[in-house]
This record gives sequence, structure tokens and C-alpha cells, in this order.
Amino acid sequence: MLLPLRSILLPALAVLALAAPVLAAEPAVPPFAAGDSVCFIGDSITHGGGYHANITLFYATRFPAARFAGYNCGLSGDSAAGALKRFDYDIAAHRPTVATVMLGMNDVNRGLYGTDKTGEADLKKQQGSLDWHARNMDQLFARLQALKCRIILLTPSIYDQTGNQKTDNLFGVNDALGRCAVLGRELAAKYQGTVVDFHGPMTRINAEGQARDPAFTIVGGDRVHPGETGHLVMAFLVLKAQGMGPCVSAIAIDAGKLASSERCTVSEFKAGADSLAFTCLEQSLPFPVADGARKALELVPLVDDLDRQLLTVRGLAPGSYELLIDGIPVHEAAAEAWAQGVNLALNPKTPQYQQALAVKKLNDHRHTLVSQRLRTIAAIWHFTLSQVPGLKEDDFAGAEKVLQERLEKTKAAKNQYGAWQIETYLQYKPKQAEVEREVVETTDALWKAAAPRPHQWQLRRKG
Repeated sequence: MLLPLRSILLPALAVLALAAPVLAAEPAVPPFAAGDSVCFIGDSITHGGGYHANITLFYATRFPAARFAGYNCGLSGDSAAGALKRFDYDIAAHRPTVATVMLGMNDVNRGLYGTDKTGEADLKKQQGSLDWHARNMDQLFARLQALKCRIILLTPSIYDQTGNQKTDNLFGVNDALGRCAVLGRELAAKYQGTVVDFHGPMTRINAEGQARDPAFTIVGGDRVHPGETGHLVMAFLVLKAQGMGPCVSAIAIDAGKLASSERCTVSEFKAGADSLAFTCLEQSLPFPVADGARKALELVPLVDDLDRQLLTVRGLAPGSYELLIDGIPVHEAAAEAWAQGVNLALNPKTPQYQQALAVKKLNDHRHTLVSQRLRTIAAIWHFTLSQVPGLKEDDFAGAEKVLQERLEKTKAAKNQYGAWQIETYLQYKPKQAEVEREVVETTDALWKAAAPRPHQWQLRRKG
């Protein structure tokens, strides 16, 4: 049962006091397994999909032998009701074994909110939208359960109602999304699903950032859509909830002898008076962080918790020592620093990080093909063409006629995004099979590119 909306439009400070901490404990979320078919269901935040692209990249670099299939099932502007309408052809068609669900941003009907919309009639409409969301989410979860699909609720990412962006502030939307999160938890329990909380941690991070800098936001100028930083934070929250650990690899050397190795195989170990050398085959690669997302490293402990490629060398004589991998100088530090352990995971000079960047490039290309082309084709069909009586999905001539008329009106209304969507459909719908083949080929390539390779490590004294 949903609470009356009047009771949840709390002052901002009270909302923040209720927000979950960044690492709030939720029931364990099983990780994706080799062979899983994972559908990421949502609206534009999933359609754009930076968070699940990062999750895929993490799995490919950390578990390259445990490939799963990930499907972007987000549509810009969609809701739980819309997900139900497209369920058979856009979700169930992938035969999901796992589905993540993040919906609510459009369900709450953001236009119903604002500081001037608190009367009885306003509250009734707001509550009606939440009730509508509740009914549709229940049906969506029931249909996923009928597929014997494991459900992971992602509580909604935030609407920034406390930032100083120029975009009109529809105050109250974030509180309504908090109610969607409460509802989602109830449904997850009802349908034996699990939960990853985005809403609480993102609300808290946003408040802490704005306390330092009023211009800070974990989303963007429109108050709705996270940028690269926000999406990496979201990916971090999923991976932590799934119990992912920090270790890429760990090698410890003590007094010229190999003391331990974790997630790697060390061979051909040799130690001299002022140097040591060995061959190492690691089981995984470091996680490559996009330049535009590095701010996330200040917001969540991604490096400490998820990305540690550690070399520890104790017993070195005082002085400075240089590490070379495959003959490439990658790091120089004093003996004391090597004794404490050096994390190489974000070192762009290592061959491992360069390999991870190559995997990221393929993953980025795959993500672009899907999010900008295939999902745009799907959105135009779902919202526009499927509403035209008698029009079949394979009737491109009929679709072109409808869309050309709409394109002129869309341009006249200066709706740039709408015009781009129509133009993208017209350009790529005839090439859809070709784009789909490229997605398959790129996906194959990125998992193959993530396979670790042996490298020659050498530590030598510099002075």
C-alpha cells in the first residue's frame, strides 16, 4: 500500500537523513554467471546505458572466461506500462535468465511537481501516478517471474531537486522516486528478487557534494540524466552489491623470494642483488576508467574496493627501484613504497592497462551501436510507428512516409532530439541487420580481447 503523497513530500534535509549510506547493506545480489542472458530494463537512463556498459566492461576484464550476454532493454521516455507493452518482443525475446529493472523517472509524471503544486488536487494526481506505477511494476515483475528470470530491482537514480541548475526545478520529483524505491523493495521481496539501491546513495552523494560546492550534481544540467561520473557510480553500486572484490592480481615478494600470488601464476622467478624478474600470467585485467568519469573515483572507493593490481616487494636495500613490464618502464618508487605495496591498476603505462583500454574501445563501440542506433529504431517503433493502424514493422516505405511528415513538424518545433531520432531511424532501419551483425562481431571481439596474456616483469635498482 502506497502512503499518501502528502506524507512523503518532506523537507530536503529530512529526505537526506532518510537516504541510505553509500554502502548501505542490502540482501546479497548474485553475480552474473557464464551463459546468463541479462536484460537491463529501463527508460532513457538505461537506453543511454553508461552504467550497464561499465558493468559489462568490468566483467569482461575481471572474468574474461565467464562470458554472459547483456541486452539493453531501455527506451528513452518509457515507463513500467511501456515495458509491459513491449515485453514479448523486446524483453522476453532475449530469453532472460536475469533482468535488472530501473523505472520511475517517467512514471511519476514529473510535470505534476513543483513548489506550487501541493494542493489537494495536485496531491491526488501525484498519488494516482504512483499507484499506476505500482500496478504496472507488479505486472512486470510477475511476467519476469513467469519466465523463471531472476529479478534485480535497481531503485531509481535521482532527480536533482536541490541543485542550482538553470533547468526549472520540479521540486518533489526526487521524493516521489524515493517512494518508487520503497515500492520496488516490496515487490522484490514479493517476487523473490534482490535490490541494488541507487536512489539513497546518489541522494547522499549529491547532498555532500552540494554542501561543498552548490554547482555540484551527480546527474546533469537537466536534473535527470547522469553523466559519465554518475553512471560509473551506479555501476560501482551494482558491482559492490554483487560482492565483487578488489583483486585484479596480487604478488608479494619477500627477501628475494616469492611469498604469495593471488589471481595470477608466477613462473621463471629470478632474484639478484639489486633486481628481480619473473613471468606472470594474470587471470584478469585492470578496470579502465574513462577520462570523463574519473570524478567518480572521488565519490566512491572504486579503486580500493574493486581495482587493485598490487605488487609488494619487501627486503629491498634502500634506494629507488624501477618496474619494467615487457621491457617498458611503468613505475619508479623508493624501496619503502614497494614494501608497502604499489597498486598498478590505474597505471596507463602497463601493457595490461593498454590491453584493457582496447577492450574498452570495443565495448564503447558496441554500446554506441546499440544505444544510438538499435535502441533508437526500437523507440521509434514503440512510440510512433506501432501506433499507426495497419503498419507492419517491415514496411519501411510506409514508415518513411509517416516519419517524413513528422520530421518536418518536429524540426519546426525545434525538437532537436526528436528530429535526430527520426533521422537515425530513416538512416539505419534499412541497415538494421548489418548493424546487428556488427554488434555480434564487436561483442565477440571484446570478450576475446580481454583474454589475459603472460608478461615479463623486472624490478631493478635505479639509484
